[in-house]
Amino acid sequence: MKVSFPHGTTKAIALEELETHSSRLMARFGSETSGLQQEWQENKLIFSFTARGFPISGTLNVEDELIEIEVTLPLLARLMEGQIRDRAVQVMQEIFQPSMHGKGQIK
Repeated sequence: MKVSFPHGTTKAIALEELETHSSRLMARFGSETSGLQQEWQENKLIFSFTARGFPISGTLNVEDELIEIEVTLPLLARLMEGQIRDRAVQVMQEIFQPSMHGKGQIK
């Protein structure tokens, strides 16, 4: 699954925002996720975790104008790909378009 999102800022600021929020983003899903592993390599976040028993892995690349997310979903999780994609876009909007989402705080 691939998702692109325009961050509307500089690459450096987008990286800073994502680095600040990455751990808290996963914490929002509570007991549904476990085993989060993440590693930043310059402008790329490599991540993996388990969600509802499914192993999920992927990358998040911060480019000059876009954030590109690529996630490998197990076959059964692909049935929920649209919901997962919508949720990824919603989370990016909460970070980069906070005026659309109240205070824009990631808790």
